[in-house]
Amino acid sequence: MLDFNHQINQSDRINHLIDEALTGRPERPRDYLGGSRLGGECARALQYEFFNTPRDRPFEGRTLRIFSIGHVVEDLAAEWIRMAGFDLRVKDKEGRQFGFSVAGGKISGHIDGVIVGGPDEFGPYPRLWECKTANAKKWREFEKNKVKKANWIYYVQVQIYMAYMDLADRPALWTCVNKDDSSLYHENIPFDQSVAQDASDRAVRIIQACMAGELLPREYPSADFYQCKWCAWGDKCWHD
Repeated sequence: MLDFNHQINQSDRINHLIDEALTGRPERPRDYLGGSRLGGECARALQYEFFNTPRDRPFEGRTLRIFSIGHVVEDLAAEWIRMAGFDLRVKDKEGRQFGFSVAGGKISGHIDGVIVGGPDEFGPYPRLWECKTANAKKWREFEKNKVKKANWIYYVQVQIYMAYMDLADRPALWTCVNKDDSSLYHENIPFDQSVAQDASDRAVRIIQACMAGELLPREYPSADFYQCKWCAWGDKCWHD
């Protein structure tokens, strides 16, 4: 029997078309290890990233939309920082994002910006500026426990950026936007030379292993370990 009461869900159909377009775009391959990832616990996972190894499961459209919204919100946060009287630069004179490249281009990173001037009470300058977005639960964790405890990867990222961008003399300003209610959290993160050096040395060891064709040991005891379950290459790592 024909169902004349059935209606096509317009939202589902449009969303399907959007997600199909997003997931159909090829990812830009990298030929370097990203500075933002050097705090990751598993060196083997970083090797998979370096070699652009396909993930066990490609990103879904919803995930890609979350990434895109995060970039837009970070742009808004940069504008808010400027409105507060800070001279925040996010691109160089050629319109390119500030960044660094070391180890023959095998280790690279791009920073969110540099604050070169602003209210005296927050100086002296220049200062590294990094921005993230988070849901309300994670945002409250940053506010309560600070970045070093709440997210080690973010903390290491800031240390690496301060070191390689020659911005280690003054604390970085780390901004987090609450995606649920637009609350803002700002934290001063001083330079930690030992953390930056350890991360840099580790990155070199990983690159050397990659160049030698050596797959580094797994960091965890079994495929059932929670870190492995969340890893983008967990299946490949344990079953190849």
